[in-house]
Amino acid sequence: MNQINPSRFLGSGDALYPGQWYEANTYYQILKVEPAKNDEIARRKGQNIKTTILARKRNSIDTNQPENEIDTKPPQNNNDSFDSLELDQETIEKLRDYPRKGAENKLSSYLPFPGVIFPKDFIKTLCNDSSDQTKLNQTELGNFYPSMRVILQGRKLSQLIARTWWTYLEAKKNDDWNNFTNGEWDKIRSEILDGLIAREIFLFAGSSSPDNPTPEDKTIYDPLKAQEAPDYETDTRARFLILPTSRAWQGITLSLLSSGQAYYCNEKGKYHQVGESILSTGEIVFNYSLEVDWTIFQGQFKELITSQESPWMLYQVAMPYPPIPSSEQLDPSDLKKWADAPVIEGEFPFYKKGINRFGQEVYLINVNYFKPPYPYIPVSSS
Repeated sequence: MNQINPSRFLGSGDALYPGQWYEANTYYQILKVEPAKNDEIARRKGQNIKTTILARKRNSIDTNQPENEIDTKPPQNNNDSFDSLELDQETIEKLRDYPRKGAENKLSSYLPFPGVIFPKDFIKTLCNDSSDQTKLNQTELGNFYPSMRVILQGRKLSQLIARTWWTYLEAKKNDDWNNFTNGEWDKIRSEILDGLIAREIFLFAGSSSPDNPTPEDKTIYDPLKAQEAPDYETDTRARFLILPTSRAWQGITLSLLSSGQAYYCNEKGKYHQVGESILSTGEIVFNYSLEVDWTIFQGQFKELITSQESPWMLYQVAMPYPPIPSSEQLDPSDLKKWADAPVIEGEFPFYKKGINRFGQEVYLINVNYFKPPYPYIPVSSS
């Protein structure tokens, strides 16, 4: 039988066998962000950050082993994989509810990122776990899951934009802005620094490629050769990457930020996630090409035919990022409220709840605040 020819998937990623995304030799990307300081390329662009694409193998060991065996292995400083990148405690706590395969302190354990995740009880509302319901579950998932997911992604992206606006206004009140532009990031609390970095990515996304786009291994982006059985069975060089040949490459910094794959290294040598995962790794690789439009307040997207071979189509998404309105139009405290609003409880919950016929509180298949309750905050689209 003929094997899948990975070179046909050059546009945005490669064909993967089931579960191959967790294998050690599958390649991923992250965006590493650093202070621009005296970096000529970044400064020439007028940036306060320097961006580097790290493209490496997921692991240096086989994560198909039992998890307790993985966790007890000594750390390996292997620049060929993401195992060498350890997360800071704040990021570990933020990722507590995320799917993980490996040690909680390793960045590699969370690849690929899932995008927005739903509460377990909401998933139970959609799907009955019993085996005889499998076919009916397809109905629930087809009717409700994609639409609910897209709406939640739009809300999360709007909240991210609001956070970047609020942190910029807050930083300008004190020394945080000067510390940021001077590269003294250790003097800035993470809540502010994350927003300032995300703002820089929005400002320059789509205008140019990353400052350092070339991976350590320059063959990673080379076309994969067609493999014939049985040789293909032993070739585990799969890629879950945005490739330079993809339309999405120009906006790769914004894509990696949106999927939770943007990080900076703190003074202790630990990696800190800049923003939560809103789009999944698969979505930024196979579905979306992101760019920024400074003239709109509502996100826009359109279908693009990119090739006559699979994957032949993607969505070009224009993210709204207009100038920050004046304080007469928008109270900065409203930005903070919207940016921090939890999706379940609080003043602006996303999920709706009701009482079923047994008197139990349950999730409803409907939403509350899917867009900002205040004027002039952009409404995003995914």
